[in-house]
Amino acid sequence: MSIQKHIFLKRSCILLCMIVGMLLSYSSKAESFQQNKKTNTEQAKPKNKQQKKTEQKETNTKQDQKNRRKAANDAPIREEIQRYMGYEPILTERYMTIPYDITMNTNMQGGFVDTGYYLFMFLPVILLLGFTKKPFYGILIMLFSILYISVATTSAFSVKRKIQIKFIVPNIDNFINAVEFKDYPVSLACAYVYKGLYKIYMPIYRGLSKISGPKDQVTYPILATLFLLFFFVLQKRIRHLDKYKASLVYLLYFFCFIWLVLGSGIIWYGYLMLALGLVFLTRVLTNTQKSWLRKGVLGMFVFVSILWIMMGYVYRIANHAMVTPDTAKLLFDIPSVKYQTGVFDRNDVINTLLPGADKALEEINKNGETLVYRIGTFFPYFIYKNDKRILEDNQLAFFQKLTQQFQNRTSIAEALKASGYRYILVDLNTASIDKTPERSLEKKFMSFLGFLYNNDSIELLATNRVITLTPPDDPNPIYTHGVFGNIHSPGTYAIYRIK
Repeated sequence: MSIQKHIFLKRSCILLCMIVGMLLSYSSKAESFQQNKKTNTEQAKPKNKQQKKTEQKETNTKQDQKNRRKAANDAPIREEIQRYMGYEPILTERYMTIPYDITMNTNMQGGFVDTGYYLFMFLPVILLLGFTKKPFYGILIMLFSILYISVATTSAFSVKRKIQIKFIVPNIDNFINAVEFKDYPVSLACAYVYKGLYKIYMPIYRGLSKISGPKDQVTYPILATLFLLFFFVLQKRIRHLDKYKASLVYLLYFFCFIWLVLGSGIIWYGYLMLALGLVFLTRVLTNTQKSWLRKGVLGMFVFVSILWIMMGYVYRIANHAMVTPDTAKLLFDIPSVKYQTGVFDRNDVINTLLPGADKALEEINKNGETLVYRIGTFFPYFIYKNDKRILEDNQLAFFQKLTQQFQNRTSIAEALKASGYRYILVDLNTASIDKTPERSLEKKFMSFLGFLYNNDSIELLATNRVITLTPPDDPNPIYTHGVFGNIHSPGTYAIYRIK
């Protein structure tokens, strides 16, 4: 027996023993549970129907309370983390589409989540190049890629348009019938491609719907199985590499799997994956082997990479006035540049970034032992001892617990004051990050605004929101700073003090 086969059998035996041990442990626990259940049943006294009905009602009530508490505890994670991963109703689909969603910014938009489209686009080509001597395997991989892209694009279309799967084709047909090819040639071509991929996807969707939901027991076993299958394929593909290069490949592969399962689509958790992936991508495409296919792919890769860099550079320095007149100012952080060059002092920076907040922040810093309750905002950068004094409640989980414990706004304010909190910092745009279908964060923030509104236990120290007041018998409105009223300028923050 060869050394490789011996090692393979040894590893397989270890894995098999681990699985058997887990199953035996589960079986032992299940048997113990059944014995305890049987003993408790034998010791139980006969009960009449009324007692059983009362106990059943109490059990249901306790279960409902437990479910509500669990949902409340899970909500902040769903609101903050899952917005990167997506809210597809099928968990399996949600995981399968992460690479595409990350590349195309399906769930989260903005330059801070832009990884460059070519990192994903060339993956099927690389896989195909590895099987140039065995085209059958390459064709299978390309077919698998088509199946994958059908799932990813259909899901992305549904998410971006905020429509159900069954309404995608009517939506596409309406677009096709409404425009001329000469006016929108690329968009129409994409529409027909989406329509074809939708037909490929629907059998997959029906099959996944039967076995997978938002929460299930099949998605992670499927992911683990795919991980093992591709591991054996990868092991065969890199058998010619030395142990150092092979170890690096295994590290990248394992890191990719961990990020896929636990990273939730948050791109900065996968920086190592992106860096190593780009290295291997370049290494494969610049292999010393010469062939017309490899030369063509390498030339395409270089061309598209240069094109992408140029597009990114132009986007970064272009005139952004087409979006809003103020977005062009975001090319450089002017207050930071002026502060670093000595033109601005600390107060100048605060007044530029947060107009009107300097006096309130000065008071907060004077009372250095009082605690601060913070909902969003980047105020902590200007607050002394911000690592000890500030309670962060960006998804309002803490406030939701307060509303469950105390009956009215006054008692909530008194509880905060008794616990040492004196100031409340609020990001007025907190609800804008809510991507959940049920709008749970928006509902909690509206409840929090209800706590702030006309609450005699707190007072407003500063805000950059401008509202208008209409005096009696005077048609000319009065502009003033405030949180509630006819909003003239929405602003970004509010600072309150608990009396």
